[in-house]
Amino acid sequence: MLHADQLHLTARLDDISFSLLPGQVVHVLGPNGAGKSSLLSVLAGLVPPEKGAISLYGKNLNEYALGELAGRRTLMEQQLHTAFSLSVQESLSFYSASPDIPDELEAALEIRAFLSRSLNHLSGGERRRVQLCRGLMQIWPTIMRGEGLLLLDEPVQGLDFAHQHKLCRLLGSLAGRGNMVVVSHHQLNLAQMYAQRVWLMSEQRIVADGHTDEVLQQHQLEEVFQCRVRIGLDSEQNKLIQTYLD
Repeated sequence: MLHADQLHLTARLDDISFSLLPGQVVHVLGPNGAGKSSLLSVLAGLVPPEKGAISLYGKNLNEYALGELAGRRTLMEQQLHTAFSLSVQESLSFYSASPDIPDELEAALEIRAFLSRSLNHLSGGERRRVQLCRGLMQIWPTIMRGEGLLLLDEPVQGLDFAHQHKLCRLLGSLAGRGNMVVVSHHQLNLAQMYAQRVWLMSEQRIVADGHTDEVLQQHQLEEVFQCRVRIGLDSEQNKLIQTYLD
């Protein structure tokens, strides 16, 4: 499991505690500056907390050797970093022991059609899909064993609607093998459809943690996001969440 105890980072995180079990998919929601990206960076071991502790599968995170940690968890950061001269294939091969894209990743991300193209000649959404594929291939053997920690910071940014849903379904499938998934974004309806658990963040704290129906409540969302919220049902009785200003 992943366990965090009273994590603190001045002006970025304030008293964050939780336990995450294998097979869980957590969607992290909150306004800009709430601490979502900082939390993922700390959980990945890239930024040490000033106070508190993190354990991954019973071992303190700072006791992992860098190579061991790189094979156990992956972090997809919000910013896209493009290497100037690399093709998509070269980029994927650099980060993975195998140059072959697993069929499960290809079905969701559809990368093979532009493997030979330069990263700089892709659209923003295509580069995001390559970034996702690269990060997952980095620890693919661990993912196949159901022992991976997947930390994704706004992975749906720039993706069209179809690929947003394909990615969320892929993450659910990978969690079904036992992997732990933590994904931050701003899409309330995606969280409603695909999250098993939601962390709602505000002012560097997790202010609500639970099942989607418990967390995605009108009063809580309005208080955190400082806008009006309407929750309704579509013709198939699926919940739809709308946000708007007065």
